[in-house]
Amino acid sequence: MTDRIDRTERLLNLVICLMASTVAVSRAQIRDQIPGYAETASPSAFERMFERDKDELRSMGIPVETVSDASGEVLGYRIPQDRYALDGLELTIEERAAVAVAAQVWGQAVVAPVAGTALRKLETTADPESWAPAGLQGSIQLTTTDGALLPLMAALRQERVVTFPYRAPSEESARTRTVSPWGLRSASGHWFLVGYDHDRAAGRTFRLSRIAGAVTVTTHERVQGPPPGFDIAGVGSGEPEDRVTARLRVRPGRAASLRRRAVPVEGSDPWTAEEVTVAAGSVDELVSLACAAGPDAVVVEPDHIAERVRAALSEILVRHRGGAA
Repeated sequence: MTDRIDRTERLLNLVICLMASTVAVSRAQIRDQIPGYAETASPSAFERMFERDKDELRSMGIPVETVSDASGEVLGYRIPQDRYALDGLELTIEERAAVAVAAQVWGQAVVAPVAGTALRKLETTADPESWAPAGLQGSIQLTTTDGALLPLMAALRQERVVTFPYRAPSEESARTRTVSPWGLRSASGHWFLVGYDHDRAAGRTFRLSRIAGAVTVTTHERVQGPPPGFDIAGVGSGEPEDRVTARLRVRPGRAASLRRRAVPVEGSDPWTAEEVTVAAGSVDELVSLACAAGPDAVVVEPDHIAERVRAALSEILVRHRGGAA
């Protein structure tokens, strides 16, 4: 990673050097003046390095011009300010908020100093009273479980299909998912990927903390883009795949906590129904709800939830009796 940072600094210094001079800068001057070139072992090594850097700058849209004399001999290089310099940068409140969020994310990566410097430069161009983005509270924290974030960002930028092992809350083990990414968002302290699930042939939301391994960015182009009018900000974190459900038989007039969590069913009133389907964010939460209802509710299906509830109630009985079951 250190080599990459050094190269980035060298490229930035090269841009500054070629923009600051009013005349063409020769190769000899570039090697002598820019850190990273002078340390090269030989003139041929410098030539190879400089050619790669020049090509990379041009691939990024930076107009590196070659200046030659009347006979065609190369005098040096320059970057015309009128072709590359930006006019005054004016950002809306929403755009400033996006920049601030990005700086928070990158502030925990190896480019933290660069992100901080960029944010400070933008702050100096705006009225301090209006810079602070409205509604931006707290900070975004990346954890070890969010290691999938950077490869997913790369896949979004390249519009590539990704694969990863994913353990849904209703599943015992992880299964490989194949997804065409549409966007990433942070909500309720977690990161979520929204995209087209190839196995289900539909849009799905995946919580990054449930990705149980490495994300592979494939060479396949995204097979399906987001639907018309797609807005990542309007996508909730509670997609059906992100919930666990169970059907329970409940006593009339009892188990209010379960009835409040019942999934709406057309033509049925959860407050009078003898059976309800309850949704929760995880198996543990659903088991806890069923246990709290005590004798007023019985899990009908699925079987693995019923088994977990019976085991939990047996453990509670053992603890209260103070002996073995």
